[in-house]
Amino acid sequence: MNHLKILGIDPGIKKIGWAIGEEKRDFKLIDFDCLQINSPEKNFLVLFDFFEKIIKKYKPNSLVIEKIIFSKNKKTAIQIAKVIGIIELLAQKYNLETIEIAPKELKKMIVGDGSASKEQIKKILKISFKKDFKKSMPDTLDAISLALVGFYLTKQKKLLEF
Repeated sequence: MNHLKILGIDPGIKKIGWAIGEEKRDFKLIDFDCLQINSPEKNFLVLFDFFEKIIKKYKPNSLVIEKIIFSKNKKTAIQIAKVIGIIELLAQKYNLETIEIAPKELKKMIVGDGSASKEQIKKILKISFKKDFKKSMPDTLDAISLALVGFYLTKQKKLLEF
């Protein structure tokens, strides 16, 4: 099995959480943060360049991104879809396997409950990584969760291929 590196991204309009993890004996969190942009529609190139640098630096095999959930606010959904499009373009450019996970699925996989709170997710991540995520934004915690779940889904898929 190839060495797995996973990029998890929680797309948003002004805050985009991201996390990189890799296979060591188990899943090891390498880096994580939240990109904050005032107006993404005026900064598509900034988004593209930022995530291209992340991909070039860490060389992930896979991208795990949160699925867009259509809400009543169509304008917000369209703006998030544009951000996702930029990220998926980069995934295609760098041949990253892409996994999309809905927010409720993610919560169920991390906490065991699809309606889990952000605090419950933070608690599980704190236990899993033995890190205090006090200063981390919810978008970053979602990205860490995406990377973690993506790691196990990818590992499971590779095991089943044999």
